[in-house]
Amino acid sequence: MRRSTGVALAGGLVASSLFLTGCFNGPGATTNMQSTQLTGNGVQAQVGNVRAENLTLVAGPEGSASATLTTRIVNGDPETDNLLGVLIDGVPAYVTGDIVELRPNESVGFGYEADLWINSYEFDADVSTYVPVALQFERAGIVEVEVLVVPPAGYYEGIEPVPPAM
Repeated sequence: MRRSTGVALAGGLVASSLFLTGCFNGPGATTNMQSTQLTGNGVQAQVGNVRAENLTLVAGPEGSASATLTTRIVNGDPETDNLLGVLIDGVPAYVTGDIVELRPNESVGFGYEADLWINSYEFDADVSTYVPVALQFERAGIVEVEVLVVPPAGYYEGIEPVPPAM
């Protein structure tokens, strides 16, 4: 009798562990949904087959009216698209190269360990606030998202507008 109770208890623990471990999986998982909500830095945005990942606004050096948008843009479309322009808080931003080509199934980084930059030189928002950002693509269209402003410290230390002034 004791042995059957132990086996039943062990079986019950194994079965219940399936319900008690891990997070919900799939595209509706809380951990995936956070990337599309205003829960912190690194928000995501998608229009058509073009996705902007980890959008974050890094405030410029103290006393400057500037900020740098860090992101990685992924073109999942079988055709080339172009980033035509960016608005940060309703003001046109400076994009290195003016028009950036996004080749099929490739990604392009901006602002962090990248040669390309998206900068605002008329930036007037406080750290820890969310600012509207719009990205316009030639084929995919326009996507709008609210992006967190962070200070140029810690992980973001050294990220500042290039060129430093317009």
